[in-house]
Amino acid sequence: MMKRYLPIWLVLAILGVYGCTEPEKKQPTVPTEAPDKVKPPVTDPVEKDPVPASTVIVEPNLWASAAAADEDCRKGLEQVKALREAIVKVDKERTVENTLAPYGQLRLALDRIIPMTDLMKEVHPDAGVRSAAEKCEVESKKLLSDLKLDRDLFSAINAVSGIDAEDRVTVRFREHVLREYRLAGVDKDDAARQKLKELQEEAVKLGQEFAKNIREGRLVLEFTAKELDGLPEDFLKSHAADASGKIKISTDNPDFFPVVNYARSEATRMKIYQAYLSRAKDRNDEVLKKLLTVRHNYAALLGFSDYASYVAADKMARDRKTIAEFIDRVANLARPRMQQDLKEILAAKKRELKGAKTVEVWDRFYYVKDIQKEKFGVDAKVVREYFEVNKVKQGLLKLTEDLFNVQFKRIIGAKSWYEGVEVYDVVENGQVFARMYLDLHPRENKYGHAAVFPIYGGLKGVQMPSAALVTNFPSGENAFMEYNDVVTFFHEFGHLIHHLFAGNHRWVTQAGINCEWDFAEVPSQLYEEWARSYPVLARFAVNPKTGAAIPEDLVKKLNASSEFGLGVHVMRQMFYAAMSFQFHATVPDQLNLQKMLAELQKKYSPYPLVKGSLEYASFGHLDGYSSMYYTYMWSLVIVKDLFNQFQEKGLLDTDAALNYRNTILAPGGSVDGADMVKNFLGRPYAFDSFQKWLTAK
Repeated sequence: MMKRYLPIWLVLAILGVYGCTEPEKKQPTVPTEAPDKVKPPVTDPVEKDPVPASTVIVEPNLWASAAAADEDCRKGLEQVKALREAIVKVDKERTVENTLAPYGQLRLALDRIIPMTDLMKEVHPDAGVRSAAEKCEVESKKLLSDLKLDRDLFSAINAVSGIDAEDRVTVRFREHVLREYRLAGVDKDDAARQKLKELQEEAVKLGQEFAKNIREGRLVLEFTAKELDGLPEDFLKSHAADASGKIKISTDNPDFFPVVNYARSEATRMKIYQAYLSRAKDRNDEVLKKLLTVRHNYAALLGFSDYASYVAADKMARDRKTIAEFIDRVANLARPRMQQDLKEILAAKKRELKGAKTVEVWDRFYYVKDIQKEKFGVDAKVVREYFEVNKVKQGLLKLTEDLFNVQFKRIIGAKSWYEGVEVYDVVENGQVFARMYLDLHPRENKYGHAAVFPIYGGLKGVQMPSAALVTNFPSGENAFMEYNDVVTFFHEFGHLIHHLFAGNHRWVTQAGINCEWDFAEVPSQLYEEWARSYPVLARFAVNPKTGAAIPEDLVKKLNASSEFGLGVHVMRQMFYAAMSFQFHATVPDQLNLQKMLAELQKKYSPYPLVKGSLEYASFGHLDGYSSMYYTYMWSLVIVKDLFNQFQEKGLLDTDAALNYRNTILAPGGSVDGADMVKNFLGRPYAFDSFQKWLTAK
């Protein structure tokens, strides 16, 4: 998942937060090349700071203190205001040079502030910096609101003439900026524009509160060793009992998922799952109601029937009808397979618990794991022994280097927000072109899931792209990952390279992941496929006890077993998509959140409602994604079509990877998603491959 700098008109209404919800069962792929064609894994490259080829900014101005955050924010906002004044004062014919170029600088100044606030408030260990970042976020988005409703600025951009028709990126830049203004309500009367500003400010504050309540809603439970029977040895060693014999387990992902995967006690799994789904329920129920009302009122003032329709206006889907039909189309295809999956899971549960009648949400990982072991010969404990965290990281970096002909050069002593963050320059043909930050391990007051945070968008001749990959993988020597965590790592790295490779643009709004939102998950979900390939895994998946690479037969079994539960996975995703969509497509006066949750649970979810919990209260995507959680499956439809090209040529084929980089990743927001796919495939994308995958026996 990706935390990206949203199109500015959308930032006016929602806080841009991408983060991981619970990882679901993912689709496998078939190995396409033999291991003798690949190179062995390497250790971390560690070098002194390479010198960039020019004066282009390589290192973003990270905030080291609350005072520094306040000062940088103040200067940035002052620069934005000064640029605005200079633009509107032009008293001659409007041109690219005297209007669009300074407006591009204005957007660049905002790009250096807003993504930084998002990162700092989620990862900085200093509470003062986090607080300063939240304050700056409110101030910068208030200014943003003013700018998007500024008729003088709109008129200036609208009056620009003399753009060369062959300069398609500049034509597109101006067209999209004007669209942003109209979607923000620049053509409304003074009273309406003032109300839009007020609603935007309220939405930002409510979004902050919703996200903060989840972030700080971390719960810690106590269990005995007996209650944790079944957990891997390395997990138990890292969770020592206290003097009373109690073991503390938090609702953070590195604790939560091992417990629900391995704990033999259903009571233990139920207890941790209920706690996980109950984070922030006492606070976020009311906050969400207020946020949905504000969003609806904002959309209604702009002439839309509901917020879902408003948000769809610049997406690939275009309208709410298309989204609703897509959700039901996928759900109808997946439902028969879900029902068969549930029969097998319930049968496994009955073998252990006589008289069991239903499959609960806390059963899904535990019994699916057992079925995978019994039916396919896959023992999750054995599998995880091949995925030592540092070796996975090294293997992923080396794979990306080989595919795209780049190098990751670790910079020792580079500035970051925490001493454990690893900093890398990304180099091609001896030239630095991007910087990335890996913040991989959990700590207090840190973002609790996995996401990529853009920092700077890449602008040709001005600044290089930079971004942070933030996860919560286990730390320490001989720390091992669940296989799903490996897939998540690849997923997030797909987002990361998308932002970094799309960093050579004239206009910052076309840099990085500024494509349509329902296209944004294509690069991340596509990169997951490399995590399912034997030739790829054999490069770094090594058993530390024997030194042997993961056996090809085990990978084949792992891929076959990953197909089990696909119906359950897709239907759970469509439950989230329907909840996200319906909450925003319903007029708030007619919306009873708990009643709708129960209805959607019954229609889409494989599992019964967990009594006493409010799942939506801790579902962070309702803030950042608003009505758009459907985009994961929408993007996956495209991914299944794109992946055919790699299956034909091989996942380690550098020509295919280069074509993909040039046609899908590098364009950023300079080309429509559908056109990017057409450029790669030579035709429009189709639904067929996705349907075949989903309905295959």
